[in-house]
Amino acid sequence: MAEEKDPTSVPLSQGAREEEEGRDPEDPLKSPPTSPDSSTRRACCFVLQSWVSKKFMTGCVVLFPVAVTFFVTWWFIQFVDGFFSPLYAQLGFDIFGLGFVTSLVFVFLVGVFVSSWLGATVFWIGEWFIKRMPFVRHIYSASKQISSAISPGK
Repeated sequence: MAEEKDPTSVPLSQGAREEEEGRDPEDPLKSPPTSPDSSTRRACCFVLQSWVSKKFMTGCVVLFPVAVTFFVTWWFIQFVDGFFSPLYAQLGFDIFGLGFVTSLVFVFLVGVFVSSWLGATVFWIGEWFIKRMPFVRHIYSASKQISSAISPGK
């Protein structure tokens, strides 16, 4: 009966030769590179590429919310400024942001009004009508849930 050969075994003469050359026949990763374009160079390139891509993605993750915040803020200022800017343009005032400041003052005054008894009653009647409109009530209730979730009073 013939002995079965282990497919991973190395003949003694080849193993002795590799040990003399400084290579470990059992662990190819411990072997020194055989040429400049060997696995060590590929491993270094892989590590460098991995490090660069991780740092790039970290930068994207950090800058994305900042960029979105600036974009949304700029869009919001232009959008709100557009409400009162035509009025000021007819009066001869062409100052960027004046409509935005007017809108902020308007929102503040609405908040003061709704905080009073009369304002709360008017607001309650308006909500009562909106909640009876078929499609509008869904939009209103969703936006009210969002605003109550980010409300500073909670």
